[in-house]
Amino acid sequence: MVDLERRFPSIALMEATARRRIPRFAWDYLAGGIGRERVLAENCARLDRVKLRPRYLVDDAASPQLSQTLLGVDYPLPFAVAPLGLSGLIWPAAAEHLARAARARQIPFTLSNVATSSVEQIGSIGGHVWYQHYATTDTEVNADLLRRAQAAGFTTLVITVDIPTATRRQRDMRNGLSVPPAFSARTLFDILGRPAWALATLQQGVPEFLNLKPYLPAGLSLAQLGEHLAQLLEGHVSQQKLAWYRAHWPGRLIVKGILDPADALACRDIGADAIVVSNHGGRQLDAAQTAVDALPAIRSATGPDFPLLADGGIRSGLDIARYLALGADFVLLGRAFMFALGAIGARGPEHAMHVLQAELRSTLGQLGCPSIAQLPEFLIRTE
Repeated sequence: MVDLERRFPSIALMEATARRRIPRFAWDYLAGGIGRERVLAENCARLDRVKLRPRYLVDDAASPQLSQTLLGVDYPLPFAVAPLGLSGLIWPAAAEHLARAARARQIPFTLSNVATSSVEQIGSIGGHVWYQHYATTDTEVNADLLRRAQAAGFTTLVITVDIPTATRRQRDMRNGLSVPPAFSARTLFDILGRPAWALATLQQGVPEFLNLKPYLPAGLSLAQLGEHLAQLLEGHVSQQKLAWYRAHWPGRLIVKGILDPADALACRDIGADAIVVSNHGGRQLDAAQTAVDALPAIRSATGPDFPLLADGGIRSGLDIARYLALGADFVLLGRAFMFALGAIGARGPEHAMHVLQAELRSTLGQLGCPSIAQLPEFLIRTE
């Protein structure tokens, strides 16, 4: 840990190293956005402009309270691992490494249904596991995926609603991104320059969509597989469809990808237990509002007691504090943990969690804030 502290004291340093160790086609998928990537940059820029006012002449704030209760569960830290599709293509066995680190830190890990690890594999690791679901066109497939997740021990269902239609991400289109990867001379040259990734992939095997594999015909070519997946994954989730998921999932339900107060209220009225204020990491609409800008209005609409999570642009414990000060109860991080995994390997995610915890504690200490619940009192409010 001492060596990692010296080499990687921040997420930013992990990001720089990860970029050199992950093949370009996988890096572009992880780090890229959509269009001219304006909202991708704005996610971080808007967070940077959130200012907090410290109070120095206070009683001892050297041991601030970082724990948070969310949906009836006590967590030692107010953040979770966000769902990330194609995770095993970015770094082999990524979901397993992230789930183990989250279990060790006793924080939630969210598995995407288009990750390259199955609900059964991640469920066997244990801990606080959440299952993120993209709606499919087949009601029986939807029901079976929920059944499998529940049987594997997942306690919370996360329905993502902010991919109503297919997108055109230029980086991925230029790279010909697919799962399994389509190997060209350029791809192979790229892989040869990333020996750690190549060796780990060789040991782990070619990534597949293991959650969806049972519902796909056998023997499809790469082109046929992509076409079949595009037909299977529906995207658009109406209020009626969201109500169907509420009726068919007995556990906690979180809706991810909300930016509009009216949508937030609709989710609450349907019976969602919480929402995630998010623009999908700047990957869907380049004119979207940031979570930083959307969060205050949504908090005002839903009131103080409805649980709100947020994500987008988080690269430090200070950024976590900023979101909590704006009204979030909990935050999700995706890219930050993948940067750590790419830079360090299996020990990376746990080290990133350590760094974020230390930075969050330091931030509260500098503010003179005794607990994360009181962070909104330190926000400098601007129009």
